[in-house]
Amino acid sequence: MTHHIRPYKIFSLIEAPPSERTVNATLPFRHGAGGTTLLETFLIIAGSRIVEARRAFEFGTFLGSNTLNLALNLPPDGEILTLDLDEYVAAQMEQHPADAPLTQIHLGARSALDFIGSPVAAKIKALTGNSTTFDFSAWKQSVDFLFIDGGHDLFTVKSDTENALAMAAVEKPSCIMWHDYGNAEYRDLTDYLDELSQQLEIFHIEDTMLCAWFNDPSGSILARLLN
Repeated sequence: MTHHIRPYKIFSLIEAPPSERTVNATLPFRHGAGGTTLLETFLIIAGSRIVEARRAFEFGTFLGSNTLNLALNLPPDGEILTLDLDEYVAAQMEQHPADAPLTQIHLGARSALDFIGSPVAAKIKALTGNSTTFDFSAWKQSVDFLFIDGGHDLFTVKSDTENALAMAAVEKPSCIMWHDYGNAEYRDLTDYLDELSQQLEIFHIEDTMLCAWFNDPSGSILARLLN
């Protein structure tokens, strides 16, 4: 079953004194649906810190806010790849009714995504395509942190999750996070993650719509989350 944990459980996994428990984050300046809360933003950054991420992959760029915040907190030699639709691919697809307006917002902002012109823009590689047919083989077992917040229909969520699991690093800790768990508009996503939790240790972080899974070769992360 899906585990439900308080946010402090995630934050407590970062073993550092207060003087080193700092992050770089941008204050939100755009309003509306489709983004993450400030708490969710800090938890996403924490997830990348826990696994000492150098490479991150994001399913769903939207306005590029989480892309920028992840890049700001990766090491100087880190990289983040972010995948979303372009006009041509979007026109060929039938999207979840709640996703289609967000895609139009993304397409309208593609020349002004949050990370464009930022000091960390060189860390970011923007990819376009349909995630259910995209070739992810170049990143097999090589990604430390993955964030899934793209298409929310069952077929896409299942495909993105399977691809993320194939890309997640296995010889060191890695993490996958999903957004919109518990969102009434995306019941299929919640049901899918609840079903997947019968196979994987999935943690819903209370007061948020985030779920997390950790590949944990040593078992120490999982032990602390379950304690």
